[in-house]
Amino acid sequence: MSSSPAAPGTLVVGLMSGTSADGIDAAIVRMGPGRPPTELVHFLSVPYTAAQRRRILALQRPDAPLAEVCALDVEAGGWFADAALELMRAAGVSPRDVAAIGSHGLTLAHHPRGVDGAGPGFTLQVGSAAVLAERTGVDVVADLRSRDVAAGGEGAPLVPVFDYACFASDREARVSLNIGGIANITVIGAGASPAGCLGFDTGPGNMLLDLAVEHLSGAERWFDEDGAWAAQGQVVPELLDRWLEHPYYRRPPPKTTGREMFGHAYALPLVEDARARGVAPADILRTLTALVATTIAEATLSVVDGPFTMIGAGGGMRNPTLRRELELRLKGRPLVVSDEFGVPSRAKEAMAFAFLAWRHIRRESGNLPRVTGAKGPRVLGSLTPGAREGGTDDGRQR
Repeated sequence: MSSSPAAPGTLVVGLMSGTSADGIDAAIVRMGPGRPPTELVHFLSVPYTAAQRRRILALQRPDAPLAEVCALDVEAGGWFADAALELMRAAGVSPRDVAAIGSHGLTLAHHPRGVDGAGPGFTLQVGSAAVLAERTGVDVVADLRSRDVAAGGEGAPLVPVFDYACFASDREARVSLNIGGIANITVIGAGASPAGCLGFDTGPGNMLLDLAVEHLSGAERWFDEDGAWAAQGQVVPELLDRWLEHPYYRRPPPKTTGREMFGHAYALPLVEDARARGVAPADILRTLTALVATTIAEATLSVVDGPFTMIGAGGGMRNPTLRRELELRLKGRPLVVSDEFGVPSRAKEAMAFAFLAWRHIRRESGNLPRVTGAKGPRVLGSLTPGAREGGTDDGRQR
């Protein structure tokens, strides 16, 4: 995906790999003063191989061997570097012309309130910034969640600062929705300031549907393409009502979640229980799809009064069955795609992490304390200087 060729200006690369663990999204953007503040120059998505995905998922557990985690950190740094270099070649952009790379990394653990709510909070994303900087020669901003967690926050969601910059309006309230592995929203009131925004994870997104498809298909499929399998089924109301009893949905924000709560240990018992009750696979998928849509809609309507426009992005917006289920539950509020506002839906999260890297190098905060629960605004991420020819020993250019 490409917009216009590279031109003078501040170019930043954003790299994103989410909880679905399906691949790396890479975007190169030009920063500017307008709305949106990023212009997409080029975008590509690099899928993980089946072996890479199995390895990632196998290490997303509390007892993962430390040596294997460290090895994955280095290897994933190479995967991110390959994606960034392929992106720059495709865009016709030299690494020398890129101000920074913002890399989300691969989340292996996210416990902002400690394990089981006790002890210090922590978050761990792998994908070595040192390897990425060494391979590309570009300054890398990574580990973007840790500073917010250290300041008492959830470390997520971090996209709301980008949402505000792109979608704020004086005329109407807007809700920016991203349906990735986890679904999250940013609520932007008409004429609101950044400090007045609200945002949180509503619950599972594509990850839950993907896990169910993989299980029901005997690992022959990873996802329900175009929602076609779910479209063949019907919602089972008694299952949906039972699944909606999960305590996360009733927790007030700020809140964030991930694979620790809604991964295999959550999804597979739901599927097996439904199968034991004689529910057909298509009906299970349709009901899980309705669960995702219902939790998004109910979470939104619990914090927004009156009319609003919902602006959707992420892989879930490419699922027509999920979109229909969501539209049914929004009670007449419009659901549009972020492309209509100059932010291509597929590229949005990668663009957001480029934006966060840009804010880092300008020493501007990247979190919204009302969203994450942090003690205050913080500059997010750690900077690893690029290994450019002609640089000094401390990485700065002569």
